[in-house]
Amino acid sequence: MRLRQKLMAPWFGLCMLAAALPAQAATRVEMDPVALGIYHVACSNLAIDSEKLNQLGGVIGDYWSGKNGSYVSGILLEPDDTLKISPRIPDEGLYSRWRNSVVDFAIIVCYPTDAANLRPDYVLPDGQIIPKMQRAGQPPILLDIPCIATFPAPSGCGRWPLLAFSHGQGSSPVDSRSLDILLRIASNGYIAAAPFHGDDRFLRLQLSDLDDLWYLARNFDEFVALQALRPLAVKSVIDTLLANPDFGNKIDPERIGGIGASMGGETMTLLLGAQLTNDYLRQTSAATVTDPRIKAAIGYIPYAGQKYLPAFGEDNATAGNVSAPYLAISGADDNVAPMYRMEEALNRFSGTRYQVALNGVGHTYETSYRDDVFGWAVPFFAGYLDGTGLGYAARARLSQQLNIRGGLDDTLRIAYDAPSTWVFEFYNSDLGHFFITADTNEAAAIDEGSAGPGWIRTGNNFKSGGSTSVCRFYGSQSPGPNSHFYTVDAAECAWLKQLQASTPDTEKRWNFESLDFISTPPVNGGCPAGTQPVYRAYNNGYAQDIDSNHRITSSLAAIQEVVMRGWSDEGAVMCAPN
Repeated sequence: MRLRQKLMAPWFGLCMLAAALPAQAATRVEMDPVALGIYHVACSNLAIDSEKLNQLGGVIGDYWSGKNGSYVSGILLEPDDTLKISPRIPDEGLYSRWRNSVVDFAIIVCYPTDAANLRPDYVLPDGQIIPKMQRAGQPPILLDIPCIATFPAPSGCGRWPLLAFSHGQGSSPVDSRSLDILLRIASNGYIAAAPFHGDDRFLRLQLSDLDDLWYLARNFDEFVALQALRPLAVKSVIDTLLANPDFGNKIDPERIGGIGASMGGETMTLLLGAQLTNDYLRQTSAATVTDPRIKAAIGYIPYAGQKYLPAFGEDNATAGNVSAPYLAISGADDNVAPMYRMEEALNRFSGTRYQVALNGVGHTYETSYRDDVFGWAVPFFAGYLDGTGLGYAARARLSQQLNIRGGLDDTLRIAYDAPSTWVFEFYNSDLGHFFITADTNEAAAIDEGSAGPGWIRTGNNFKSGGSTSVCRFYGSQSPGPNSHFYTVDAAECAWLKQLQASTPDTEKRWNFESLDFISTPPVNGGCPAGTQPVYRAYNNGYAQDIDSNHRITSSLAAIQEVVMRGWSDEGAVMCAPN
């Protein structure tokens, strides 16, 4: 292939305006609360056999938490229509006597539904109401998301983002507090899925009992297992939802987040890479199950250990493994999950992190806290799970937000927006051209129109990272190059620079602009472990005497989309981090 074919997108070279959204605004301000979610909500089947419950005895809360050998799966009225998972526990020491066994977890899923969904609400034995609940043989009625008839279709077009929810220790996703959070999440446009952890099946312990050091020392293996089983269950929930015939094709696999309360906040931190303290005296740690599909997470009153027991190894040092964006909403008066422990962990995180203190709040959630909690949570998830301009508008709010007007006294304690590690893709519907950049200043300027009209984010972004710098060149001649070209091939980069030196006419040569980001070269068309292929397709502009353009993306579906329109598939040209 001739070199002039290997180019990308029209005129924006070094004259690009620098109008980036700042990571930290010079002056933060008080913001109004976020409005209630606009979507009606329905939930999956959790019908309870009240007759069986009466026969077995006990209160419904025992079945939610797994107390006294009870568990929700034993009182289901329509068990074949209730979602559940049965993961095999790894044969590892973290899981104590449950290693290499199978443990069942029931699941509830709540989701945006059509206003025409007339299914009745369902009242649980403890009076909690599950809206428009599915019953036996009923599929979910998920609201359709219209796709704008443009090319290319935005990433995740017609699909909802997924949030995995992990409730507090000894609780459930349908206690009054957790259910309020679950329904509020779904009303804001997320499929929300939560396992019943059934913690009391593994150890009868409330976090407040950790003050009893003798009790904890005697049962520490079980306490470790209880914590390690939680991320395993959440990961299995995500696996199951993505494979489910009713939900899988409605979920955008590129927009998965997590939210956890109390020990659920710890669960999210473990899923993102922190290691779990596995020895009470030495405070050593070991890795649990992780899930890189979770792109961002929130912990509400998140547990990161107590005075004598950090959750993530000595001094919570392994929290440094967490690079995904994380928002901690902590109670300043919380004695069960002390705020200073989570602050210690957050200060070790390697990526974007926020901490908000709710002054006067202990280890609890009340519906009166909604404005403050979701005034932070909604823009956080919108900002870090949406790769379009809407997501960047949400990040703009976060960069300016100091506290929420009215309600609780909320104080921003940590606000660190890590330098971008993403390569962003844009598309111009007027030109039919694609462009990528890892420069957040440039991306923000394009959003504001400084590169000309018609440019939109596709959401098909991939990560920067690897062993080799990616060279960026620009050629301005039209018809001809009139485009940018990126190469991770060091020899090709050097050759282009030599051509630049030997061609005096700047409009007819490739002009080196920058080392735009880093990636890993493929070897024999394959990518090493821990990376994913980045593909390239070419519009055959040279042969047609039109401006050349390439699409460079980690989405194979996006490449196939343009190939169906006559572009040439050039295969994997880089390897990006997973």
